[in-house]
This record gives sequence, structure tokens and C-alpha cells, in this order.
Amino acid sequence: MQLTRWVIAAAHVLAGGAWFGAMLYSLVVLHPRARSFFSSSRQFEEFMAHMAAGARWKVLSGAAFIALTGIGLLLLPGPADTSHGKKACVIAKTALFAMAVSLFCFTSWRLWPARTLASAEEIPKFQRSFRCIAVALLVLVALSMVLGVLSSHL
Repeated sequence: MQLTRWVIAAAHVLAGGAWFGAMLYSLVVLHPRARSFFSSSRQFEEFMAHMAAGARWKVLSGAAFIALTGIGLLLLPGPADTSHGKKACVIAKTALFAMAVSLFCFTSWRLWPARTLASAEEIPKFQRSFRCIAVALLVLVALSMVLGVLSSHL
């Protein structure tokens, strides 16, 4: 049973790390490099739309995997520690993860279509909004991961 728990925990952590890493790469490498490569904002937007096409379901599948492995860890017998601190960390971690997935869904279904239809004058506003959302998602996912590590040490 301990091996099963370890494998599920490793999958959970790796999936969370992959999501965090993909978002960080997109924010600090892909977007700035693409912005400097294309001569116009419209070309940059077309490229980003091409890169994002179909990604929504991959991200949501990854989030579902993270959630399922997290549920698996809760259901498997583990250390007999049921401290209030550990429970609070797990509840907060779950809330932050749910907020991150909700923000991603809002951005994906509401803001992204508006961005793709935006006029040239509106594009800079959307780009700033998406950068702020990317930072917020990174913070939510990072805090969730930190709480997961903290809960395993309480």
C-alpha cells in the first residue's frame, strides 16, 4: 500500500509541477520571445491563437489528473496523523486549486474569445489582463503546491 501511495503522490506532484512549469515558461519565455519576433501586434496575436488552439482540454485534463490523484491520496490509508493543521492545509490547498481551475476556465471561455475578436486598439488591454491572470494562476498553483508539501510535514 505504501508503494501505491508513493506512486500516486509522485504523479500528483509531477502533474502539478508540469502545470506550473508550463505556465511559467509561457509567461517568461514564450510570450516575450514571440512578442519580440513578430513585427506587429496582430501577427503576435495570430501566433498565440495558433499556439493556444486545443490547449484548453489538455490543461483541463491535466487539472483533472491532479484532482484525481489528490483524491486518491486522501482516500488511501496514510499516516495516522489527523491534526487540524494538516486538515487546514489540505482544505486551503483544495480551495486554491479550485480557484486556479476556475480562473483558467473563465479566461479560456470568456476572455480568450473576446481577445481573438478584439480590435487593434483593444489588444494591449487584453495582453495586460492576460499577464496579470498568468501571474495570479502561478501564485495560486505555487501556494497550493507549498501547502501540499507543508501538509505532508505536519
